[in-house]
Amino acid sequence: MAQINKTDSRWEIDGDVTIVHAQILLAESKSLPTAATLLVDFSKVTYVDTATISLIFEWLRQAQSKKCDLKFANFPKNLLSLIALYGVVDLIPQVTH
Repeated sequence: MAQINKTDSRWEIDGDVTIVHAQILLAESKSLPTAATLLVDFSKVTYVDTATISLIFEWLRQAQSKKCDLKFANFPKNLLSLIALYGVVDLIPQVTH
């Protein structure tokens, strides 16, 4: 089961982010307030599929409509591979450490 742990201007995603869980995360994210800046941390994500990319773009659309500066961090290697495969690396704002 995937979930969002929220603290201040940071959402920490925990668990698998697959087509089954993406809908749950999307529903959960709609009930959470969005700060002026928001960092979504994927460091505790255990598994992803292509639905994760759709979820990321939906969050970006929501953030844009709320004028929120949304960035992502700590993508797992398999998600980085999918993002590269689909050619959307430059469309997803990432924080690198």
